[in-house]
Amino acid sequence: MLHLCQRIYNLLDEIKEESEEKTYLLVAHNGISRVVESYFRNMENGEFAAFGIKNCEVRKYEF
Repeated sequence: MLHLCQRIYNLLDEIKEESEEKTYLLVAHNGISRVVESYFRNMENGEFAAFGIKNCEVRKYEF
C-alpha cells in the first residue's frame, strides 16, 4: 500500500512542478481517491479509511 501511495504522490508532485498550467483528469477507484485526498488534506487514520467518492463524482483540487 505504501508503494502505491508513493507512486501517486510522485505523480502529483510531477504535475505540481510543471510550469504550464493544465487541467488533468485523474480517474480512480476509492483506494486511490483516498491517497489523492490525503495529498491535499491532512487526514487521520479513521478519516482515511472512511473516505470515498460516489460513482461519477468529480472533485477539483488545486495546488
